[in-house]
This record gives sequence, C-alpha cells and structure tokens, in this order.
Amino acid sequence: MQLNQDTDYKYQIEEAIKRAKCKKAFYLYDETGNRQFLGVFSRKRAVEIKNFFRAKNLINRISESDIKTTEPDTVFDFNSSLIYS
Repeated sequence: MQLNQDTDYKYQIEEAIKRAKCKKAFYLYDETGNRQFLGVFSRKRAVEIKNFFRAKNLINRISESDIKTTEPDTVFDFNSSLIYS
C-alpha cells in the first residue's frame, strides 16, 4: 500500500531561490560551429577564463550567458587538451 506524501514544492523552490547565486555559463565553439559546454563559473573566475581565451586569440569562440543557479563552480583546467592554441 502506498502512502500519500504531501510535498510542498513552493517551499522548496523558495529555498533554492534564496541559495542561488548569479554566475556565468560558458560555451566554446569549434571551427565547424559545434558548441561545447565549458561550465558554470563565478563572475571573478569568469574574468580569468575570458582573459585566458583572449591571450590564446580564441575569445571570439566563446559565448557566455548570465544564470542564477545553486550549482557549484565547474573546475576549469587551463592546461586542458580541449583547448587548442
């Protein structure tokens, strides 16, 4: 026999909104136009990543968007083989 669960989604949503922070989501476009998700980053870390791509002359292959999320920052490896110079 199943028990009825009274779930208050409104309360859960309000709590998540309180914890959410403004961050940046980055996407990298390759030479064929395919988009690859790089991750979600704090605003301070986003500036560092943009400077990294600017130094590699790849800033025109990056797109970013502002999001509000409870997700932790993505670990970005500056020595990744994903990024070609």
